[in-house]
Amino acid sequence: MLGLVVAATFWMYLWWIIGVFVWALFIYFTFMLAASKGRSPLLWVVLAIFFPLITIIVLLLIPAKTRPLV
Repeated sequence: MLGLVVAATFWMYLWWIIGVFVWALFIYFTFMLAASKGRSPLLWVVLAIFFPLITIIVLLLIPAKTRPLV
């Protein structure tokens, strides 16, 4: 019985670790995407902390910022 509890606990922690890793990948991808489009990476990373998938979708849809030719 104790072995079953230990195995269940192990798998629970493993899924948490995988989830945190995927979340960190979303944040990294958001940072790189925002920087490549000329947007504020810090602002977009803060948004991605709370809304990772929505933030990436919005960043993919908005156009890149153009710099003035002055």
